[in-house]
Amino acid sequence: MPPVEGLKTFAKGITYESGDFVSLFSLFFDNLSTLLGFAGAIMGLAGALTTDAAIGLLEEILFQRIVPAAGIMLFIGNVYYTWQAIRLTNETGHAYTAQPYGLNTAGGFPFIFGIIYGVFFSYQCAGDACTEDEEIDRVNTAWKVCVSANFITGLINIFLGIFGEYVMRFFPVAAMLVPLAGIGFTWLALNQIAGNFAVPAIGLIPVFLIFTQYYGLGRFHLFKGVYLPEAVPIVAFGCLAGWLYGTQGEVAKPVTGGAWIGGAFAEGFQDIGPYIGIVLPFSIAASFTDMMCLVSAQKAGDPFPIRETMITDGIGTLIGSFLGSPVGTVIYIGHPVHKRVGAKTGYSIMNGFIYLILTLTGVIPVILSVIPSIAIGPIIMIFGIMICEECTQHIPRRQHSAIFFGLFFGISDYIWTQYGPQGDGRAALIAANSGTYAMSKGSALASMIWSAIISYTVDRRWLSSAIFCTIAAFFAGIGIIHQENATFDGSFMVGTINKSTSSFEFMMGYLSMAALCLIYAFLQKYSGKKVKEGEEGYETDYGYLPPIQEPGVDDLFETWWDPIKKKEVDEEVDEEKAPEETPKEEAVES
Repeated sequence: MPPVEGLKTFAKGITYESGDFVSLFSLFFDNLSTLLGFAGAIMGLAGALTTDAAIGLLEEILFQRIVPAAGIMLFIGNVYYTWQAIRLTNETGHAYTAQPYGLNTAGGFPFIFGIIYGVFFSYQCAGDACTEDEEIDRVNTAWKVCVSANFITGLINIFLGIFGEYVMRFFPVAAMLVPLAGIGFTWLALNQIAGNFAVPAIGLIPVFLIFTQYYGLGRFHLFKGVYLPEAVPIVAFGCLAGWLYGTQGEVAKPVTGGAWIGGAFAEGFQDIGPYIGIVLPFSIAASFTDMMCLVSAQKAGDPFPIRETMITDGIGTLIGSFLGSPVGTVIYIGHPVHKRVGAKTGYSIMNGFIYLILTLTGVIPVILSVIPSIAIGPIIMIFGIMICEECTQHIPRRQHSAIFFGLFFGISDYIWTQYGPQGDGRAALIAANSGTYAMSKGSALASMIWSAIISYTVDRRWLSSAIFCTIAAFFAGIGIIHQENATFDGSFMVGTINKSTSSFEFMMGYLSMAALCLIYAFLQKYSGKKVKEGEEGYETDYGYLPPIQEPGVDDLFETWWDPIKKKEVDEEVDEEKAPEETPKEEAVES
């Protein structure tokens, strides 16, 4: 297709329906909330600095490097995924909803706290107190190491994207959706409304409005069937109440606009060694999160190309690292919710353009200081709740125990990341709660593996369960899950937390589970029920039950494009029925 025709097709495919504006509100504030969280976490380091030059550098890195990089990444990604949805819509005739795209919330906070904070606070000054030059070097080093880690994440995303289609063949639906529910339940829901309950006099109304607008369908009518978008009264009340109540301080001043590009992604490699164990778990988890989001979208009726999406996310993250960003961008969880509210393609590209303008003009600090968190938190919360609802809809009821067990890892990660103390007292608290602390490490990956183990165990597919127990043993053995960092440095036996939660101990536990699964598989094969269910003698046949296999669940990748094929079949049936109905109509008229 010629470039001009391609642009015309692209422009024609952009939608501006009410659902697009509802989703725009949500996606915009979702990214804004994440950006606010990242900014607050990074600026938290200012309290440990004593010189204006170092604090100024920290602000410069945040608002003139990281924030513009985020805007450019969001623009490129949102435009691409808008084009992808338009392309697939034209190719298939099926109305696609563009994949939501934004900052990597689940991976960003661990990178900031695990790498930037880790490098910053482990920096050794020559004297009792750091000099101005040492503080500047301290800030620069922490930032550069995390940018290099982000670069590695992009490469891993691309590498795993090449094989993502093959990996997905062996994962049950629960393994892909439950870890997303863990993120939705904690970071997108609980974390977002905590501030509302801190100021209940004005904070509870925005939370309540969520349920009146989205669930009670109590939308405010304007005129002739036109309703106020669900998010508008929530944001309007939150902003007005926040300012009247006095939750906001002084309005920040704009910073110098523009973007930065440099070699920080390469310069950080000389200091990244001790932190590679943090990089690997979250890089791998980020890639699997992509696959989880793709499964969620497929279950909502929009199957997207797996390899294309994962490689695109990897390239976006690489671009961000060139521009100085220590966190990557990914397709967001919540596509089914955007589809449910009627969004198609416009919300994505509008979000990209808005963030490009805001981040390059230097006004983000102003926006972050003007909009109260009580106004945007509840809007993000509803998407977290709906993501959890998707789990119960698409995962067979018999496997629902996997949902609730899988949430434990995400909840543990949230508690330790958000509320775990830093400095004095942390070691003692970890020692007293080593179990939940171990569950919090590599939480998304651990949740995915355990969800698979439980799903296959419930379905009595013992060999598959044994395989995932062995995979868990491998990841635990090298410290990708349940450890503070990879155990390539000799901590295999002693652990990075304590000896009882070492890589060796976890590996032995998982291998024991695998052995038990193999025993069950043996009993099922050689001492299984001989009489089929429904036949005479079934109740008195005390053999071990056979496995449960369900079409569309066990062969997910093979049926990946079924939502499109089913639509095509339905259209063909309608066309075949049409000629038969015409004579009947004519007969009635005559």
